[in-house]
Amino acid sequence: MNYIEQMVAELCPRGVEFRELGEICQIQTGKLNANKAVPNGAYPFFTCSKDVSRIDSYRWDTEALLLAGNGYLGDVKHYCGKFDAYQRTYVLTGFSSEISPRFLYFILSNGFTEWAEKHQKEGSVPYIVLSVVQSFRIPLPPLPIQQEIVRVLDTFSQLVRELQANLQAELVARRKQYQYYRDQLLSFEGVRM
Repeated sequence: MNYIEQMVAELCPRGVEFRELGEICQIQTGKLNANKAVPNGAYPFFTCSKDVSRIDSYRWDTEALLLAGNGYLGDVKHYCGKFDAYQRTYVLTGFSSEISPRFLYFILSNGFTEWAEKHQKEGSVPYIVLSVVQSFRIPLPPLPIQQEIVRVLDTFSQLVRELQANLQAELVARRKQYQYYRDQLLSFEGVRM
């Protein structure tokens, strides 16, 4: 039995409670069109894209989770600070004291996209409605368990980022090495014909 399993056995011997997302946080949407983004804006502007845009004004100044309501349906981001959001981006704030926002981020990252795709509405671009977001059920273990899960997953996330950076640097070095030898081997300079 690992440490988290021991904590679950000790802190919630009857199992982990599940609650609907709408019960543990406030859920709103942005109000802006995606074309409000500006290059080099002062604040992040969350749309339904994987990439974060920029904007020169902000509506929120808080810790939030941002869910794509169409486009990259169910994509989730975690952010703390000043930002604004597109009208189809769900903004989760005002978290209950029973939930760690970072834990909720990992829960949503793990299963929300599949849930959203099963409950999407059809249109020119498939989308989800507020009631679907609110009804997503999440496990709610005691905070010490949430904090330990977050610690473990953040540690692995950091390791993955470091490995990606190292692999990218290695790839760049190998491409330069390849180009050097390709140019040397195929130049045939000074070779008499």
